[in-house]
Amino acid sequence: MADASWGNCKNCRFFAGNSDEPSDEETQSCNQSELKKFALVVSGDSGCNAYEARTGETVPVYEEPAPMH
Repeated sequence: MADASWGNCKNCRFFAGNSDEPSDEETQSCNQSELKKFALVVSGDSGCNAYEARTGETVPVYEEPAPMH
């Protein structure tokens, strides 16, 4: 997988959205090679540590949210 940087799916190159600016609520497939086999459908405000910024994006790197108890 990627280098353990975390970010929102809407700004990730693996988010299969057709829009240049996907919304938080938009849902699409995740096309990250190691995750694609799970047929994940994620929202724009989902995120993970396989995140890679879209080409040409200047996206801030987010800290992984604290686990909810």
